[in-house]
Amino acid sequence: MSKKITKEELDALVNANRVYRDLKFNVADIEMSLNELNQRKPIIMEQLKESHIELAKQQQAIYDKYGDVSVNLQTGEYN
Repeated sequence: MSKKITKEELDALVNANRVYRDLKFNVADIEMSLNELNQRKPIIMEQLKESHIELAKQQQAIYDKYGDVSVNLQTGEYN
């Protein structure tokens, strides 16, 4: 005769094991996503720096032509 735990105990054990396993998989997915993001971050940071330089260049061109004005980016009007 084999020894068995109760059905309720087995269900609780199986459920706890499933929850634990699912959480471990979630942590692994998060770590993989973080790794991918950390690899992309330097590329994005370089693009951000380049876009900041371009923005400053465009702002300087407007300043040189129109002076110290505020430009409405929707309409192009300035004051």
